[in-house]
Amino acid sequence: MTFTAAEAGEIMSQDAQGRVLVSRERRESLLAEYDRSGMSGVKFAQYVGIKYSTLAYWLQSRRRHREREKSLIKAGTDTEGARNNGAWIEAVVEKGSAPRVSTVGLRIYFAGGAYCQISSGGEAALAAELLGRLGAKR
Repeated sequence: MTFTAAEAGEIMSQDAQGRVLVSRERRESLLAEYDRSGMSGVKFAQYVGIKYSTLAYWLQSRRRHREREKSLIKAGTDTEGARNNGAWIEAVVEKGSAPRVSTVGLRIYFAGGAYCQISSGGEAALAAELLGRLGAKR
């Protein structure tokens, strides 16, 4: 296995089968470096010390992720899609009543797969602030 100069002093973790574990940040960094390199996938994989099949899998996963994001954005611009996915709704809490949150909590999903989980009164206040700021940007 070969390593780039930046990795020379880095200790690489391995799983039980001897495969090198790469963090998400490192994987994204390698993909960005690959995009800039102009090298073939095979040569780049050899250069950074990973298998070509691993690089190909990362590229395919990134492509699928980007396609999903594009389809979600496209669905959000369609009025029919916005009515069913991602439309704003109003939730009213009566004045003087204390917020009640179940032990399971409340999960608010956003386009792109992100979500906000609320499991305490303090988190409810933070979520209200977040949603207020997001609503103001529309």
